[in-house]
Amino acid sequence: MKIENLQPEANFDELKVRVVSKDGPREVQSRDRTLYVWDVLVVDETGSTVLTLWGRDAAEEYKIGQVISIQNGWCKMFRDKKQISLGKVGKIFPADDDPNIPTKVPE
Repeated sequence: MKIENLQPEANFDELKVRVVSKDGPREVQSRDRTLYVWDVLVVDETGSTVLTLWGRDAAEEYKIGQVISIQNGWCKMFRDKKQISLGKVGKIFPADDDPNIPTKVPE
């Protein structure tokens, strides 16, 4: 799967992307409790999207420039843009570097 082929409100099997930037964690209040969320900007040859990760340390292990494989993820629309998350069963694995995946957001 490529970023340009992601469908909102749908699962995807696998997406291989490069981490371009990380923003977080920021605090979010939900149902009288404090949660922590990261926005991780990821790219592939076809575009970019934000990977949302929940948890104070959720994105700490992923480095800028690292290629990762997101498996069994979920795509949704947020503020008129596609975003991805792990949903209930998704996982992230380190992947071998791929020179075909850009190191910055494609123009």
